[in-house]
Amino acid sequence: MQCAPKWFVRCLLTAGMTLLAGFNPLCGEESDFSGELPSIPGKSPDESLKAIRLKGGFHAELVAAEPLIRSPMGMTFDEYGRAFVVELPEYNQYASPAPHGKGSIRRLVDTDGDGRFDQATVYVDDLDYPTAVACWNGGILVGVAPDILFCKDTDGDGIADIQQRLFTGFGQDKAGEGMFNSFQWRFDNRFHIPTGLDGGEIVAVADPSQADQKIDKPINVRGQHLLLEPRQMTLTATSGGGQHGMSLDRWQLRGFVCGNSEPVHMIMYDGRYLSRNPYLQAPAAAINIAPEGKFTKLMRISPVEPWRILRTRLRSQGAIPGSDEGGSASGFFTGATGITSYQGDAWPNEFLDNVFVGEVANNLVYRARLEPAGVGLTAHRADAEAEFLASSDNWFRPVQFANAPDGTLYVIDMYRQLIEGAAFLAPQILKHMDTSAGANQGRIYRIAPDGFQPKPVARLGDLPTVELVKLLEHTNGWHRLTASRLIYERQDSAAIAPLNAMAKSSSSPLARIMALYSLQGLSALEPSLVISELRSDDPRARQHALRLAESFVDRPDVAEAVVAVAQDNELSVRYQAAFTLGAFPAQAATTALSQLALKDGADAWMQLAILSSVGDRRGEFFTQLLKNPQTRQEPQIRKLLVILAEQMGAANSKTELTQFLKELNSLSESPADHSLAVELVRNVVNKHSSLGELLDGTAGGKVHSILATMADEAEATAQNESQATDARVNAIRTLGVMPFDRVQATLANLITPREPQPIQAAALETLSRYDSDNVAAMMIDVWKSQTPPLRATSVETLFSRPQWIGQFLDAVSDNRIATAELDPARIALLKKHQDAKIRERAEKLFAGATIDRRADVVAAYQSSLEKAGDVERGRALFRKTCAACHKLEGVGESIGADLNAIKDRGMAAVMLNILDPNREVKPQFFTYVVALESGRTVTGMIAAETANSLTLRKSDNTTETILRVDIEEIVSTGLSFMPEGLEKQLDVAAMADLLAYLNASK
Repeated sequence: MQCAPKWFVRCLLTAGMTLLAGFNPLCGEESDFSGELPSIPGKSPDESLKAIRLKGGFHAELVAAEPLIRSPMGMTFDEYGRAFVVELPEYNQYASPAPHGKGSIRRLVDTDGDGRFDQATVYVDDLDYPTAVACWNGGILVGVAPDILFCKDTDGDGIADIQQRLFTGFGQDKAGEGMFNSFQWRFDNRFHIPTGLDGGEIVAVADPSQADQKIDKPINVRGQHLLLEPRQMTLTATSGGGQHGMSLDRWQLRGFVCGNSEPVHMIMYDGRYLSRNPYLQAPAAAINIAPEGKFTKLMRISPVEPWRILRTRLRSQGAIPGSDEGGSASGFFTGATGITSYQGDAWPNEFLDNVFVGEVANNLVYRARLEPAGVGLTAHRADAEAEFLASSDNWFRPVQFANAPDGTLYVIDMYRQLIEGAAFLAPQILKHMDTSAGANQGRIYRIAPDGFQPKPVARLGDLPTVELVKLLEHTNGWHRLTASRLIYERQDSAAIAPLNAMAKSSSSPLARIMALYSLQGLSALEPSLVISELRSDDPRARQHALRLAESFVDRPDVAEAVVAVAQDNELSVRYQAAFTLGAFPAQAATTALSQLALKDGADAWMQLAILSSVGDRRGEFFTQLLKNPQTRQEPQIRKLLVILAEQMGAANSKTELTQFLKELNSLSESPADHSLAVELVRNVVNKHSSLGELLDGTAGGKVHSILATMADEAEATAQNESQATDARVNAIRTLGVMPFDRVQATLANLITPREPQPIQAAALETLSRYDSDNVAAMMIDVWKSQTPPLRATSVETLFSRPQWIGQFLDAVSDNRIATAELDPARIALLKKHQDAKIRERAEKLFAGATIDRRADVVAAYQSSLEKAGDVERGRALFRKTCAACHKLEGVGESIGADLNAIKDRGMAAVMLNILDPNREVKPQFFTYVVALESGRTVTGMIAAETANSLTLRKSDNTTETILRVDIEEIVSTGLSFMPEGLEKQLDVAAMADLLAYLNASK
């Protein structure tokens, strides 16, 4: 649903942007476009219903509309079939002088059983931007950032009289649904809570009556989701991603999320497994599985809004910033939201587990079918000729869905004239728009097969617990999940016997699995039932049985059964087994992991699962992989050995390193084994520089010989100017294994200006590994001769330790370094440093430093748009200046924004982004300051996040992976990772050349 990126508001607040002032330096005087922006009127509920076009065999039915509801954006059903709807009239109102009322949770009831809601009460009112709701214990959990509330009606009037704060710390951003949303009940007795884009530092509220009291260490949920155990009210972080919407498949083995521009992402692993191996660097858990992603062709039937056409034209002309998407104003994903897997029984079976995504900007619902692809899935378009659902009503905004008690799918239509975030519209357009139009309207539709007849909703809350157990076999997902939740809520021992019977004899493998989880929730799960299900004929049941087996790690019979399943014929089962084996400490589990490595280790996801399970038995696993001469040279085994060597070096465990040395000394003298040994030693020392002490001979045997030879060769190669640059760079990095006093003079020579830039950069990088005051002095001595990229590397190092910052400030004070030579953003960071002395010195030294007026810089370069630049010179400039972060024509790094089809954006807009990178910043390109528990700070763009680490791309284009346990604080600067001041490297003529090349790129 969020069409207004949350970063926009932050830029306004943190970077001092003036975009909303209504003037753009590229436009000159402000233009009046009112004649091109006629207002499109809304429709009545009945008229809007008639505007819907559905796949053959289906029709839409209106089940609720204004005045019963207003601005609905989420809903859930309780055990009596009553709907609790999240109302968000505040959406898009942050720019308005008077917001259109606060949000609420409204309860809807169908009192006459005709399939339409006819009674509404405001269950919870006066909520500041609610975004999620779920039923629990006779009440509801409400997501209203920064809090999760529990609200309950105890006197039967339909209005909650209890309101408790349970957790706090979730991020807030009223530009759209960047906040947490889409609470989902899982039959493993947890609520799954997606945290959206805003993340947060989450803590439990100690006493609900005391709002300021908190307990527990905060959980950082940047890039993660949460699992809420509702009886004890405890939170656990797990893998996450996505923006607005999250869904689980029928078996709850696959999680799906979406983002504005990418309709279907799949969550590939549970981040809780990664915590067993804190040195494991993992890719993002949520990956795009829609082959065409954003550029999936959408078949809208509504007319394109005039404001979209105008915006595209202005962008093409460079009059306003932003991509014109090749001149197309619509027809592709820009507002994907509410991803939902169909779980009902009213539709034909072929639709089960199909994924539905609302595209609010194009007034339609997209459907994808899922097909296996390795251990993952691919989401293919399911409807070839027309969308599953499309409306000709421009106000139709399908923001969310709900699997309903009647087995159908409900579509939640927020119904707004403008769904695009107001902050994302140029002021020339925005001033003619009514951002509140539709705030008091909204519709909910039932999507039913032709001939469908609604039935009275079963009142599950009135059923005895033994009857709830039977519903685990129901064909409708709502019945199964609601029964699962109620069984866990009630904690009724009367459920144990029928659950055991179901687990043993039900013909439904899904029901058997749900029975096992319910027994686990009642503390009554017997390991024999898990062992039995590990031998199930259904591979999905075997996967769940593996997860359940993790509760019985002390049972040899369970461990034996798990090890056996590791040889399963199904790849998906082996993938889960690779994760589960990490819970079992037995030697047999380690052996099973080594067998999986040989069979499936070439698959990157299997490799991740195996390494997550290795945990603190890296040495044992390393020995297993290395001992077989026939298999240790297999590519996947060799790769795993190299990764294990890196992890052992990073872990710095004496036991592991001793085992490492022992195993390497036992290798043969064959060329293949010698090559392997050298590679392994190199990877250990690259992660653990203090191994230089082994050069004195304590390593013994082969390893000492390798280290000594490596050190001698590194010194010789690093200083040999006739050697290839790449060879010298690798040698310089190897110098970091040696004591500082041995390499200090060599590195001092290598950072002088007579050396090529890559050599100097490698030497600076190696120096950063040593904690010596001499390092700062060496860098300051060569500062005057350094190019801007080298200074960036020096600054990264100098700013990483407080004592080095002090030496740097001394140099500024002594005029050895000019204040104008430092990036304004760096000055701002110094003035906010944790150390009070550094802050005070920075305030005095840089009292007159101001950030350049970007508008003046942009104006000064306007003539480059008129010049006929040279494409070849521009190509060379790109590769010199831009390729470190951007890739084009197969050259460069894909770190910054995607430059494919960049010429379609208009060169004026491109130049604006180059010269004023903070004008329009996507959240993934923000610069962050990460303060570590050690007192060191690292600054850069977050390139990747996992459950146990994040990777920063620093301004000198090196990366550093940081464990979450080492992080004290993460703070966004609100500034782009792309630096300001590129005009210092590009004069007007050079800019014309660069733009000519970008405009000619294919």
